[in-house]
Amino acid sequence: MELRDLIGSIEFPKMALIIPELIVLLTGFLIFTLDLIFKRANYRLYTWISVVGYFMAMLYIAFNPSLSGSTFYGLYVRDYFSSFLQFFMILLTIFVLAFTYHYYKQKLSLYREFYYILSFALVSAMFLASSYNLITLYVALEGVSISFYILTALLRGDFNAKEGAFKYLILGGLSIALASYGAVFMYIYAGSLDLQKILTYSGQNKDLLILGLVFFLIGFAIKIGAVPFHFWLPDAYQGAPTPITAYMASVGKLAFFAPVVRIMPLVQEHFAYAWVITVGIISAMTMLYGNLVALVQKDVKRLLAYSSIAHSGYILAGIAVAKAIGLKAVLYFLVAYALMGAGSFLLLALLERNPQWENRMEEFSGLRFSMPWIAVSFMIFMFSLLGVPPSVGFVGKALVFTALSFDRLWWLAFVMILSTGISTGYYVRLVVLTFMKESSKSIKVESSLAEKVVIFVLTLSVVILGAVPIIIWSFASQSADILFKR
Repeated sequence: MELRDLIGSIEFPKMALIIPELIVLLTGFLIFTLDLIFKRANYRLYTWISVVGYFMAMLYIAFNPSLSGSTFYGLYVRDYFSSFLQFFMILLTIFVLAFTYHYYKQKLSLYREFYYILSFALVSAMFLASSYNLITLYVALEGVSISFYILTALLRGDFNAKEGAFKYLILGGLSIALASYGAVFMYIYAGSLDLQKILTYSGQNKDLLILGLVFFLIGFAIKIGAVPFHFWLPDAYQGAPTPITAYMASVGKLAFFAPVVRIMPLVQEHFAYAWVITVGIISAMTMLYGNLVALVQKDVKRLLAYSSIAHSGYILAGIAVAKAIGLKAVLYFLVAYALMGAGSFLLLALLERNPQWENRMEEFSGLRFSMPWIAVSFMIFMFSLLGVPPSVGFVGKALVFTALSFDRLWWLAFVMILSTGISTGYYVRLVVLTFMKESSKSIKVESSLAEKVVIFVLTLSVVILGAVPIIIWSFASQSADILFKR
């Protein structure tokens, strides 16, 4: 090969596509460098560096929504879908940061490592939403997973945190191994690492492709907590520091669903029937199991963990509809649950700062007397998770139901209605305890201005985005249309 031919084959990276990830990554390395230089950590400085870096990355995405293209020889893809998810990933990370300093200080678990590990988790999540390449997806999945294992265990002397992190590590390692085996089979089938080429390739040995897809999707089913691959989730969510639980329930959910959403338009031609049956059955089991087990929980944090499992089932119901209408409903519901899940867990994080608080259900009795603004916000989040209009949760479930009826999946729509009815038992019970029972003990928590602003924004967004759903729907619709035209 002549030098001229070699130079002609070299692709110069389009750095404009990857600037948000670079900003987040450099933010993490800056904090890491400061941690090496200074012996005494300035936690407030690290928080502000993180917030400023993330805010810059979010602004870049907001002002360049139509930026699209691929770079690094197709390893990275920037499109409307990735920008849409990344915007909310960064926003929710900033929200979580507002609660971390006071929470960890009260728990005597301030660690400098937390800030740059959080940055590495975020940048990995952003890459997970921005690629069809199996190698990139593997590295990004490892980045998010390892960061989550560490963050889950980051409570000094807490056995539950260590136990939850250990279970997450074991099953998380299994999920990555299965996804990797799936990637190997798909590569053998098509001779490519690009999912677009693999799923549009017309080879003779389809069994390798089917086997690869099964392993690949089971790996991600473990990550999103779908039944019967959910066993790690309740213990990890309950044991983790509650702001990190909020982070895993929101940003983690967006990140782990992103590759599955990217695959969804590519399977409709060759595997539409098998996709509907397989994903539909998993969705039905996940919805019913999550809500039925949540009914008997006494610990509210664990109850919300099973609620998170149930909501993975609702999202999977939309994914079962391998059509554009299903993808639009999924994207709306993903963002809706990210906001609701983050808000409900962050409220628990605030209440846990009181040494007497143990997250028991009966402790919510009469909370409106001691902390009325928390009680009102918690009620709104519970009603939104239940699907009461005009909340964002109601619109999300209505859109998924519409997509199911559009595809005539009446049996799955019935299961969705049944599981939502079951969930009424524990969501309404919490609201009744909060507003209609006498207080067993007075709970007082001092909160910062940043924490109050975040709770107010999340509470208001749950109502406003439900009353005016076109705000999210327009972005979700455009993202889905672009993915299906690809």
